[in-house]
Amino acid sequence: MKLIVAIVRPFKLDELVTAFEEIEGFPGLTVVDSEGFGQRLRNTATDAVDPFKPNKRIEIAANDEMAEAIVATIRQTAHTGKKGDGIIVVVPVESGFII
Repeated sequence: MKLIVAIVRPFKLDELVTAFEEIEGFPGLTVVDSEGFGQRLRNTATDAVDPFKPNKRIEIAANDEMAEAIVATIRQTAHTGKKGDGIIVVVPVESGFII
């Protein structure tokens, strides 16, 4: 099992959800409002007061076989080609339980 964590631009969320609905057996996701900045994005002249930019944190627990397709969907759908598009991290999960 893998935990896929992606930080994406807020305006890409609806498009991502639509793309996820096309993946057969998609396991679901959690979305959290978040803020942050990256080394490449920060502009000290304009961000001196508040360097944090709003974004969405998406978390998806998926079986190993689905992880690659989910990551590819995020990369294709969330990419704008501009600095600060976000990041995707895939972490192995030792065990997970539905409660």
